[in-house]
Amino acid sequence: MNDNFLMWEKYSYDKDNRTVLAKIIWLPPDLKNKAQWPRGTEFSLPVKFDILGQDESWSLVLKVLEPANRTSREVVMQIKFLVDHAPHHVLVPGNKFVFFDKAAEGIVIRAE
Repeated sequence: MNDNFLMWEKYSYDKDNRTVLAKIIWLPPDLKNKAQWPRGTEFSLPVKFDILGQDESWSLVLKVLEPANRTSREVVMQIKFLVDHAPHHVLVPGNKFVFFDKAAEGIVIRAE
């Protein structure tokens, strides 16, 4: 078994840092947004939740669960906060967020 998987599984079972499912839509690159789809299946990126203040951003750990749909640019991912003292109460279905670099936007679809 690969070490990254084992680290993710250990982190997934943190009782105070729950994992939820989110639908991510990668936005097409333009002159202002040159970000590309991330490489790999696990990564961390800063996001801003609509429900929180505009000046408040938090890093999420994201894990790809299925290949991205290249036509709709959508992918379902497991997400959780990178740090324990994050606002975990925002990880409820329907809450929207945008990646700090504006490369993608997401919505929490299911709490696990």
